[in-house]
Amino acid sequence: MKARKSLGAVLFLVYLACYAAFVGVAAFGTFAGGKPDGGLATTAVGGLPWGVVAGIGLIVGAFVLALAYAFFGADANEGGEAA
Repeated sequence: MKARKSLGAVLFLVYLACYAAFVGVAAFGTFAGGKPDGGLATTAVGGLPWGVVAGIGLIVGAFVLALAYAFFGADANEGGEAA
């Protein structure tokens, strides 16, 4: 059970770092003089701004981390039963 909690904490910190980077770029690197300029406001793919692409990436990343927790956390379960 302790390994499962440690895995959850590590995966949470990974997601927290990604989200903090996203918020930092959005807050400090996107606007200049109150107008969208650079950072997440620039066009990425298909006419979508980087903010949308990065936001979808965060959502997909959360699912990937949840799958990693489900896969690797099952091995870390000491009792053999789902908790």
